[in-house]
Formats: sequence, C-alpha cells, structure tokens
Amino acid sequence: MNPTTATFDTARLLATLDRLEPWMTDALGAFVAARSPSGAEQPAAVFLEQALHELGLDAERIVLDSSLLEGLPMFSCPCDPDNGRYNLLARHLPRAGGGRSVLFNGHIDVVPTGPETLWTQPPYVPWVADGWLHGRGAGDMKGGIVCALMAFRALREMGLQPAGIVGFNAVLDEENTGNGTLATVHALQNAMGKARLTDFDAVIIPEPFGETLMSAQVGVCWLFVEITGKPAHVAYMHQGVNPIEAGIAVMADLKVLEAEWNAAEVRHPAFKDVTHPINFNLGRIEGGEWNSSVPCTCTLGLRFSFFPGVTAEDATRQVSERIRATAARLNPALTVELRSQGHFSPGCEYNLDAPAMQALAEAHRAVTGTLPERLACTATTDGRHFALMTDIPVTNYGPIARNIHGIDEAVSLASMKRVAAAMALFMADWCGVEPIDEG
Repeated sequence: MNPTTATFDTARLLATLDRLEPWMTDALGAFVAARSPSGAEQPAAVFLEQALHELGLDAERIVLDSSLLEGLPMFSCPCDPDNGRYNLLARHLPRAGGGRSVLFNGHIDVVPTGPETLWTQPPYVPWVADGWLHGRGAGDMKGGIVCALMAFRALREMGLQPAGIVGFNAVLDEENTGNGTLATVHALQNAMGKARLTDFDAVIIPEPFGETLMSAQVGVCWLFVEITGKPAHVAYMHQGVNPIEAGIAVMADLKVLEAEWNAAEVRHPAFKDVTHPINFNLGRIEGGEWNSSVPCTCTLGLRFSFFPGVTAEDATRQVSERIRATAARLNPALTVELRSQGHFSPGCEYNLDAPAMQALAEAHRAVTGTLPERLACTATTDGRHFALMTDIPVTNYGPIARNIHGIDEAVSLASMKRVAAAMALFMADWCGVEPIDEG
C-alpha cells in the first residue's frame, strides 16, 4: 500500500533530516570547494555528477552549443566560449508511475570572489560559524541545490521514493547570460535527449531568496559602453577630451533615467510596494594609459533592469539613446560604441495560484507554521525561461543566505533544513510516494 499525503509521517521526515544534517554540511562544503566561476564550472559539474550517482541517479549531459540557441528570443550574447561545457540533467523515474512531476533547476556557476584578502577565510575553503556555512557560492546557489538533493535523499532514507518523475537540472552561465537553462529548455522542447518537456509539470528553482515564493522578477541587460576621446599631454589638457570624465557623466545621466523608471506612476503593479525596484549599476570601468596623459578610451560595464512587459530590445534602446545624448552634449569629439554582451533577459511574472505553487506554499506552512511571503524580485533568475517559453508553473524557493556576490557569502544551515523539509513534503504531496521495494 502506497503512503498518501494524509498518512505521510512528517515527524519521521524531520527526524530523518536532522540525522542527515552532517551529510548536508559535508556535501555543501565539498560543492563550494569545487570552484566554478562562470565559464569554468567543470569542477562543480564533476562533483555534482558523482553526488547524483550516489543517489541512484544517472545524469545526462546537455552540452552548451550557442550555435543552436543564437536564433532564440531568450538568447544572450555569450561572455565565455562554449568549450564543451555542459549542464547535468538527472531524472528519477518511478516504478509504477502516475504521480505528478517536478523539475528542480539550479545553476552551478558563481561570480568572482573579489580580493581574497577581504575574506575571513579563503573563498573556496568552506567554513561554518554560528550555523552559517561560508564560501563563494554557498548561498548563490549551491546551498539550494543541496536542499533539493537532501529532500530526495530523505525520502529514500525513509524507504520511499516519489511516484512521479523528479528531475534535477544543474546549469551553466546563469550569472552572466542564462544560456545554460536555455540550452536545457531547448533540448527538452526538441526531444534532443532522454528527457522531454512533457516529463515535467512544475519547476522549482532553489535560489536564495529567504524561503519566499517569487511572484515576479525584473528584466536585466548588460551593456558595454566604449567611449573614445582625444588624448593630450596633461600640460595641455584643454586640447584633449577626457573619456573617463565623460563616462562619469554618462553614469550620472543614467541615474536620472533610473529615477524616471522607478517613478510611482510608471511602476509595474507587481512592484508597487518594492523600494527602488529598478537599479542601474556601474559594475566595471576600464580606461586610460598614463597618469600624465588625457586618456584615449574608457569602457563602462553596465547592468540595468526594467519591469516585466518591457522588452530587452526596448530597454536597451532607451538606455543607448540616453548615453549617446550625454556624449553629444559633452563634446562632439567623443565617439561612443555600444555592445550588448551578457544578460539580455526580459522580466516576467509567476502564477503562484497554480496548483503546484499552492502545494509548495502549503508544504512550507506545514514546516514553518506560516505561508511563505511572496517576493517581487529586483534581480533576474532562470525562472524566466520556463515562465516565458513554456506553460509549466514555476517559482523560486530557496534558503536564507547573506552576502551573496559579496565578501564572506554564507547560507543558513537551519534554513536549508527547513527548505529541504518543504521540498520533501511537496514531493510527497505533489508527486505522491511509493515504497522503494515492490514488496
């Protein structure tokens, strides 16, 4: 007799997760130690493929091939060569079948660490203090991936397994393009491997947004601005045109545009109560050749966001027009070249009233005693690929983290256990469970 939601032993699940906490901590520590900056994720892929195998899951490799994706609307200009890099897609297949299915989708790439001297410990040497595991990628988002694996392992430790298909998709390039998840969605839609898009009727992305359910997210684009001025000896600097100073002025004018896009009268309804939802960021600046010369060039690396319903093309056009207008006002001798590379990612909304999302919310309430808060997110996630390219309900739901993209990044181990418990209860409810052994 298969257990049902009504008879599922939640207390036993929680005790099982307590017992698995050392495994969870060790697994995440090893995952963090497998350094995986965007474009060089192979160590993390090797680690995760073995971890999936130890759970009885064989992973299919989906090789990133930009030539197959570049004509798709959701494609972003790559920041790194494909170089044979691959996603991992593993599926649990039930014995009897008949249960509903879910795909856990998470990225294994991480952002640069910054100067290691600023970290309490080296960024790829995981360490635990006061219930937090530290290290680059611990929060964003290797901790969430481990939560999903732990939820699946806990059911198996109880002698159970999901009665529907459960997928684990680990992807590349989320931090700079999103082309990793795009590669998997494209492969699933075109039956390019063992799995099919019809295998899944819900998607959970365990990003570290503090045990909330994501209701919407902004669009995000990257833009590189190459400004060329007129070099001169500093003694005769009035004869030159300084592109670095022009870059500073460009950023000041873009902050005016940022304020215009944040104005209450033009806000998207999903973000009406969010403080400053639209953010323009000068993430990189390079320029100049010599302290005593008016420089030749300056390059700005920009990230800007925009509301759902605005296309990446239109947002980029408006930003580009503002940049060119600033340069023309400053000095006609300035030349500006713009390059879209990296995120070209529209925003989206999520249907949290879909049955699968309601089931996830109820699983969270069973663990915590309260329904999860809904989050309109001021960042982008890979959820947009499922929300805009498929009819599959999707949201982000993951653990509490701090200092993501910053120094001493960390994830709460207690939160990871709560999220894993909610994921296991979700699988028990949504997929159903069956004994591992037929007897």
